[in-house]
Amino acid sequence: MGTASTQYSPSADCQQAYQANCNRISELQSKIAELDATIAAESQRCEKATLENTSGIRYAQRIQRAAFPQKEIGEVFGDYFVFTKPIGIVSGDFYKAVEIKNYKIFALADCAGHGVPGAFLTMLGLSALKESLAKHYYDDNIPLAAILDEMRQFVKSSLRSSEDGIDAINDGMNFSLCAFPRNGGDIRFAGANQNVYLYSNGALATYNGDRMPIGWSFKGDSPFAETLIPAHEGDVLYLATDSLQSQFGGPDNVKFSAKRLTAMFEQIATLPTEEQKNSVAQIVNNWVEGHVQVDDLTVAGVRV
Repeated sequence: MGTASTQYSPSADCQQAYQANCNRISELQSKIAELDATIAAESQRCEKATLENTSGIRYAQRIQRAAFPQKEIGEVFGDYFVFTKPIGIVSGDFYKAVEIKNYKIFALADCAGHGVPGAFLTMLGLSALKESLAKHYYDDNIPLAAILDEMRQFVKSSLRSSEDGIDAINDGMNFSLCAFPRNGGDIRFAGANQNVYLYSNGALATYNGDRMPIGWSFKGDSPFAETLIPAHEGDVLYLATDSLQSQFGGPDNVKFSAKRLTAMFEQIATLPTEEQKNSVAQIVNNWVEGHVQVDDLTVAGVRV
């Protein structure tokens, strides 16, 4: 006689629990769908904001390039190079070349910060330089140290404000200002926290600027000084922002240092200036590769 089969029938409690779980899963799926939609909307909003910000910064880059174009330097100095490696789209470094009466002027600045804040200061520094140069346009011997003094006052007064409770901004810039006589001869130099380097007769010499910036300093308003650099036709004057010396990199992740900077200048000095620029680019890019760039980097060279 066969055994009758029995069919399992879930209890009412089990059916209720199963239905409750199904409802809960449905609610969670609905919330996940809502979160996905919210995330997608926020992502689109962020992408739009990023695009707008990037477009604005790229336009600021166009303004910077128009304010101090390399083409301008070529019109003043026939044999030169400028290598720049900014962290972002815009830079806190700027350079300027102009002819004034008996001299050809070359300036290189490293403003506090980088990116957008640094870029704002470049425009302030450029305005300060232009105003002071215009003041001395007809001077037979343009006073470089006095120009740095005047730029310092311009920058300090421009950044001093109590409006809306805003305190004075204690930022400024490091600066190298060089005057090359039109007919050749010794170069005049005034510097604010920056040095210049002259390669002459197979040797490199360093000329120090004053240890204070164009801006607020513990030295107060101590006057800047001017240095006369003996130079001859064919010599090369190098300028560089101090940020390169402070850049960590290389296989041991150490600072580039002043020693490596001067060694680089000695290594490239006998090359044509375009090749010098390429060599600087290769050396600096190899040094920074794989490391965090700490600031905008700029190196320039002008053949006398």
